[in-house]
Amino acid sequence: MNSTVGDLGIGSCTPWDDPARFIVVPAAYSLALALGLPANVAALAVFVRIDGHLGEALRLYLLNLALADVLFTLTLPLWLTYYLGPAHWPFPEAACRAAGAAYYVSTYAAVAFVALISVCRCESVRGPGSGPVARPMLRRRGPARAACAAAWLAGMACALPSLATPHALRPGPGGSARCLEYGWARSGLAYATVAFFAAAFLLVLAAYVSLARALAAPSGPGPTPAGPHRRAARTMVLGLLLVFVVCLAPYHLLLAPWVARQEGGAGGGCHAASTLDVLHTLSLALLSLNSCLDPLIYCFSVRRFRQDCWALSRRAGWRGPSAHQTSFIRS
Repeated sequence: MNSTVGDLGIGSCTPWDDPARFIVVPAAYSLALALGLPANVAALAVFVRIDGHLGEALRLYLLNLALADVLFTLTLPLWLTYYLGPAHWPFPEAACRAAGAAYYVSTYAAVAFVALISVCRCESVRGPGSGPVARPMLRRRGPARAACAAAWLAGMACALPSLATPHALRPGPGGSARCLEYGWARSGLAYATVAFFAAAFLLVLAAYVSLARALAAPSGPGPTPAGPHRRAARTMVLGLLLVFVVCLAPYHLLLAPWVARQEGGAGGGCHAASTLDVLHTLSLALLSLNSCLDPLIYCFSVRRFRQDCWALSRRAGWRGPSAHQTSFIRS
């Protein structure tokens, strides 16, 4: 899952034989952990405490997206230990399976929540029946809860192979233990996850196009919310779309050919990483940065989000919602 095919870093090999894997990826994971974990914990606290003025459905989607990002960042200390080993898993096999499962659950649940947020934002501006999904139900509390449950189930489905593989740990050179590397992934899983990402990406893209058209033609059908709300909705969806393109798309474009190369038996031995291996590894680094970019989007698309984070950080104890929380944008 999180590595190239070559058995580098143990024995006669050094991290400099594959700096993308043993230097770039740990650096990206360290950055995502240092920035993403506190930022998403703060976002989680804000979304838990706000009242209904943000819109119950949108609040649920944002809260669950922050929760998925927190879960992702919590797996990074284990992967950092693995890469800084380098490429030796010092923990039990159960920890390897759990870390892999949490990695997949959080990644693909977050993909689903981004799609739900984008469609919800589009519906709030364009009105029922005019967005990429012609149903207003995603903005109601009951269907929103069901959609959140379905998003987590989709993430769990993507995680099943890491739990079901007969050999999560495999021996490497010099007595090392490899976690979820060569031989466990299959092309069927790669195609399924790529299709899942592609469907979510198309929904986010359609939502942004629909919002852009609504702003260009404010007299169109449906309700016409205030200008700042419409711009904030477009900013949020545009930010999520850019994160998809920059952080998630490279990984999914390379996943299927990389897994096919693994199935071809390219593992084992100490050798220089191929171009495909290096690109796949760099795409993992980009993927990890997704978790620390989402809170940045909240800062520019949710009114007073930064002020509320600062107020929470300075508050000595947890009290009820303060008056300024009513300044959140309406859905």
